[in-house]
Amino acid sequence: MKENRFKETLLEKKEFIYTLELVPGRGSRGKTQDEIIRLAEKAAKSRLIHALTITDNPGGHPALSPDVIGLEISRFGIDPIIHFTCKDKNRNQIESILYSLDRIGISDLLVMTGDYPLYGFEGKAKPVYDLDSVQLIHFINQMNEGLDIDGKAPGGGVRLPPTHFLKGCTVSPFKKYESEVMVQYYRLYKKVKTGADFIITQLGFDVRKFDELLRLMNQSGLKVPIIGNVYILNQPVAKAMNRGRVPGCVVTDDLYRIYEEEAKGPDKGKEARLTRAAKLTSILKGIGYDGVHIGGPHLKYEDVEEVIEKSKEFSANWKEYIHEFSFPQKDGFYFFEKDLKTGLNTDVPTPQRNKPRKTLGYAIMRFFHHLIFPL
Repeated sequence: MKENRFKETLLEKKEFIYTLELVPGRGSRGKTQDEIIRLAEKAAKSRLIHALTITDNPGGHPALSPDVIGLEISRFGIDPIIHFTCKDKNRNQIESILYSLDRIGISDLLVMTGDYPLYGFEGKAKPVYDLDSVQLIHFINQMNEGLDIDGKAPGGGVRLPPTHFLKGCTVSPFKKYESEVMVQYYRLYKKVKTGADFIITQLGFDVRKFDELLRLMNQSGLKVPIIGNVYILNQPVAKAMNRGRVPGCVVTDDLYRIYEEEAKGPDKGKEARLTRAAKLTSILKGIGYDGVHIGGPHLKYEDVEEVIEKSKEFSANWKEYIHEFSFPQKDGFYFFEKDLKTGLNTDVPTPQRNKPRKTLGYAIMRFFHHLIFPL
């Protein structure tokens, strides 16, 4: 097996991890694909970035397969992390693709259920969702151990050679309501217990929520590396998120006003948002994350390098920047009481507030809340 710098660094916790998200466009060639390859080549030469993640039809729209870009990138000597989603594939296709990836030496996966498919060729694509992310992690575990083929199946009664996948998963602590948040934490618990090897958070801009997730993991015994998402917004994308056009991504009115004001500057707010990303990186390192996952529209490699280098300068004073990332949603749920001294959380759970209507779904979530997190 070839060297896997990302895996070795992450699991042995040798140093703080930096990953960078690449978003292929539609078509086999073109400006977007060329820019991705150039960025990957620069990242590989610098060795500042440990791995490059490659999205799988983000937003539910068709794009160049991450498998192809991943193979090209791996030839530069940097590890690709393939976003592997369930939305477009049944279990047979999933197995086939996974064996293909193992065959060509791509072993790092970020397993997700995936965005609901939207517009494609002459209409909307049909979703598949034969498996969800928890089931897929279980499936990959079985493949890593050597999949036993049912004796009734063609060619059955044998065990296939084991694969060698490192399995990541995602979680979003940034949901608004308790029922939404607890579903995220319950599913994270299942993913880790099923065999997820590392976690990358979804994007968010509320440091209390980043801190909440770490505390819950520590108290529930989830001992896997976790990487925080540092997404570098520009004003147009911030506007779309503020208006609810990007599912699961929240930009509050207070935060959007900052981007709107910064966009009036001569550089359209670029330096301010790079500095903000550097400060968030220093905070995540300070509170105990194992690394950061950097992404955002129209990023150049030089921008990413600037964020990382600035974050090192900010690291000594990271606590001073916490107040700059306080963007709570109105009436949003927090699992823990706020620590008024630090601006983060205490270890004291938030008392249950006005009791909502006792729906079956809510009752189930409260049950698992107490079952998994007996605080």
